[in-house]
Amino acid sequence: MALYQNKEWLEKKYLEEKLSQKTIGKLCGRSQSNIRKWLHKLCIPSRSNSEANHLRQSNHCNLSLKSINWLNGELLGDGHLRSLSKYSAKFTYSSKYKEYIQYISKTLKSFGITQSGKIYKRYYKNMDCYDYQYSSLSYVELLPIRKQWYPDNIKIVPKDIQLTPLTIRQWLIGDGSLVHGEKGNPHIELYTYNFSNFDVNWLVKKLIKLGFKSTRRESNNTIGISTFSTKHLLNYIGKCPASCYQYKFNYEMS
Repeated sequence: MALYQNKEWLEKKYLEEKLSQKTIGKLCGRSQSNIRKWLHKLCIPSRSNSEANHLRQSNHCNLSLKSINWLNGELLGDGHLRSLSKYSAKFTYSSKYKEYIQYISKTLKSFGITQSGKIYKRYYKNMDCYDYQYSSLSYVELLPIRKQWYPDNIKIVPKDIQLTPLTIRQWLIGDGSLVHGEKGNPHIELYTYNFSNFDVNWLVKKLIKLGFKSTRRESNNTIGISTFSTKHLLNYIGKCPASCYQYKFNYEMS
């Protein structure tokens, strides 16, 4: 059976990923009319003319597995996906380091995702500090990822993500630290305050399965990586891509 004859596959491409009939046809080596015939045959509802027109005029990108792993790592940390319409979503990020925001912009550009406007510098009078803010244009292909991470508009950890070296590296940069105590070797802490206990326990199990001794700290719902696993994890994720966060990768034994 050809892929386009599989209802589950065709629904995912057409309804979830919002690919056009023409694009799906190109993927399968078939004509647009052939894909339309199978949508009807499999009882998959066609889009309205207004939705089809909107999707044709929207921004599109071709997300690779690498780009999805990178985005998942940022979303485990301080990254956000926001949606201003029912058809697309945009990526936003803020950091005290302009260098990191520039890295965000450059990396997303390599994935085919363009920055919206300029990097914005915001001043917090009550704390007397600045941060830098990034926002991408809205893309149709970012919406399914947003729906995974924000069902009912509440951020969760999707249970189908993989904790690849790239994903954990971006997670540590965005919302983790390398703690150097007065005694003993350094250890990693991952700040998962805003996720549910269930989500954090799931992440701990995934980390343990990868070979990293990890525990959920009940007092503040964060994850601690054992001193015995910290160097191993840093070797697993590789080098820091931005000098401003190199301090999170500087492992020094006491």
